[in-house]
Amino acid sequence: MTLSDFSVDFLENALLTVEDEKISQEDAITQDILEYTIDSGDVVAGELCHYKVRGIKINAWNYDEENEVIDLFVTIFKSEAKLQKVSDKDIEDAFNKARNFFWAAREGKLLTKVDESETIVFDLVQIIEQTRTTVKNVRIFVFTNGQASIDVIPEAGEEKNIYFDFQLWDIERLYQQYLIRSDKQPIEIDFISDYNYKLKCLFMDNVSENVDCYLAILPASILAKIYGKYRQGILEKNVRNFLQFKTKVNRGIRKTIIGSSDMFLSYNNGISTTAEKVYIQHDDNIPYITKIENWQIVNGGQTTASIFATSMEKGIDLSKVFVQLKISKIKNVEEMDTIVGYISQYANSQTGIKDSDFEVNSEFFVTIQQFSRSEWVPTLTGGRATSKWYFERTRGQYLEDKAKLTSSESKKFDKEYLKNRKFTTPDIGKYEMSWQQKPYDVSKGAENNFKIFIEEIKNDKPVVDKRYYHQLIAKAILFKEIDSIVAKEKLGGYKANMVAYLIAWISYKTNKRLSLDYIWENQRISEGLAVTLKSMIPIVWDHINSPAKAGTNIGEWCKKPECWVALKDKAADIEELTAELTEINTQRLNEHISEQYTSEFDVKVIEEASSVDAEVWFSISKWAKENNKFTPFDRKLLFNLGVLANRKAALTLKQAKNAIRLIKSSKEQGFV
Repeated sequence: MTLSDFSVDFLENALLTVEDEKISQEDAITQDILEYTIDSGDVVAGELCHYKVRGIKINAWNYDEENEVIDLFVTIFKSEAKLQKVSDKDIEDAFNKARNFFWAAREGKLLTKVDESETIVFDLVQIIEQTRTTVKNVRIFVFTNGQASIDVIPEAGEEKNIYFDFQLWDIERLYQQYLIRSDKQPIEIDFISDYNYKLKCLFMDNVSENVDCYLAILPASILAKIYGKYRQGILEKNVRNFLQFKTKVNRGIRKTIIGSSDMFLSYNNGISTTAEKVYIQHDDNIPYITKIENWQIVNGGQTTASIFATSMEKGIDLSKVFVQLKISKIKNVEEMDTIVGYISQYANSQTGIKDSDFEVNSEFFVTIQQFSRSEWVPTLTGGRATSKWYFERTRGQYLEDKAKLTSSESKKFDKEYLKNRKFTTPDIGKYEMSWQQKPYDVSKGAENNFKIFIEEIKNDKPVVDKRYYHQLIAKAILFKEIDSIVAKEKLGGYKANMVAYLIAWISYKTNKRLSLDYIWENQRISEGLAVTLKSMIPIVWDHINSPAKAGTNIGEWCKKPECWVALKDKAADIEELTAELTEINTQRLNEHISEQYTSEFDVKVIEEASSVDAEVWFSISKWAKENNKFTPFDRKLLFNLGVLANRKAALTLKQAKNAIRLIKSSKEQGFV
């Protein structure tokens, strides 16, 4: 695939996102580029927003509270389905607009201009103003699906005690990442041709039947250039999620490079790497490494990223900075993934990376991946199944798998694994923790929630069988459909919090008995559930916007268990869901919402309504739909009455009265 082909495909994929998620084309491009930057390790996360006034623009943002860094993203969208150039002036303007946004927010000039209804932008403005004493680092990213020159990227530097870093992600850089991830641009380190350097080494004979080991001391300047070219492509993919540049963690590395560069080799533990091939040249019986193929850093990602980031600062000299290097060359290529995985895990066991970081390789997640590659989505027509859900166990796996295919295979892949049916390991954490009624943990962010979720599954040890997988997908559908419903309400922000709290509330109100089997079999939620959710949205919205302590940041309020406790027992009408529960569940729900029947007349009404066969209700429901009779609510109730009749479930008085009304009215309007 050429750069031009990739450019067209990238735009077409973004347009699919527009269709699926009902967002603007510019937001879709922003979201898709964000996915690449997160995969590359440059970015932790991003929140879409859109704010534009004269001289100011912002398309997305992220606040890394742990490291006190604010990321701002500005997008230049190109709409033509061809490779397009972006002018230097447009790039410069984009960087300036984001910087202007930051300073205007920092100086309190935007609080009165940004409407509180634009909650995502308003939150960012508040965060920038409220962190004036803590945040000292701001990174500005310009995104574009056009081709731009890197020569216009501003130099990193300090301004009014704020250190600004600038990055450009254009279509060419995206294409490079695509090639790396698809193995179409092999990672080959040629020290002589590319760096005019031979790497002196110590070779250990007969260390193992599985690996050969080499020890060397690598100039940091060369390591920085290698990382600058390949970025996360050289960091072992199974822990890519966790090898991200963290300002606090790496502050000491930067300080050593700047103030004690000659002591770096003594202070730092170095990096551990793997390779498929290592080429050796001997001069005067001394071995030198000249080339390495399929090189991966399995321990030392923080060191590597820190050296690179520091090297980008003005006036930095790496001439005295050296890094201890260990290379394990895998002898049997067929065992590459397995051995690299073990080396990665054990090499990192002495660092700050926790065992939970490697949970993506556990039996729990591996089994879910196996089901996602074999379980076809049910078809309502009964015809041949054509699609599956795609579980991306390691970040970038979806793009990686697709990129290895030919053009015709790629189209087949798109049909088999629809883009809107992809889910990730952090997504599973969001689905399950929301359903387990812990929306306050979900509100802490995907990464923090995932760590909590890992501890949950370690304690509970769930068995992943076919039923578990089907119910997991049902929760994914529930999550995605609620996300869509909330988005259509255009509340202006806190969508992630709203979705988590709505799922938790539905789970609580139904005692976790909502029919997940129905959702899996139909690959959607029912109209009754959609109606119920819409009625719950204003209650949840008012609740999260009314924190117990006035003035509390809404995002922080949503992270507190007290927020959930105060919501769960509020009144909500869930009678529409009666038909979606099992018989035992229906009985429990009826006990919860039933009225007291005090008269003989009430009993007769219930008996009369309950005597109607399911086929009659389904026939009336079909007739009403075809002839546009009754309200949508009544048409859905007719269908639900059929389901209840099939299950021989007891009706409430309210349902029975409505049933008698609908029977009578349908006859009056011509149903035979």
